[in-house]
Amino acid sequence: MSGKAGGPLDRLVDALALAAGALLCALVVLICMDVVARTFTLFATPWTLDITEYMLYAITFLGSPWVLREDGHIAIEIFVERLAPRARRAVRRGSDALGALICAVLLYYACRMWWRSYRSKNLIYETFVFPEWYLYCIAPPVFLLLLLLFLRRTARAASQAPREPPSEGI
Repeated sequence: MSGKAGGPLDRLVDALALAAGALLCALVVLICMDVVARTFTLFATPWTLDITEYMLYAITFLGSPWVLREDGHIAIEIFVERLAPRARRAVRRGSDALGALICAVLLYYACRMWWRSYRSKNLIYETFVFPEWYLYCIAPPVFLLLLLLFLRRTARAASQAPREPPSEGI
């Protein structure tokens, strides 16, 4: 998937992206099947809406670490690109550090929500009935992965900062 170094973190990111891609393909097939079934009144598929909602949720979470690693998020860089190289690196390091902080906060609250749901034994009553905490299982590990990716980006940016040439005496 990526031409980057294949450490364990990158292999996990690639595996999650592959899972997101497989889910996306399955989603397309499911929607086409539902359209054909409704058009020709072949069979009822009342569960497709619920399944597609859960698949979209999973695709978003599973694909986000790959998008972050590949710098695929939308970025408006009109201001940043006009900065001097040193200031541009500082802004990027700062935005990566801010991203890490936000992911740490989201990780904390995702874990709290998961634990509360698990402890309260809430159930989802739709086409299928299942424990609510099943839906919350995906968020904490993905936010942890995003946190690690942001920290790695911050560390790489700090280590790649060019050194200033020694100042000459006057």
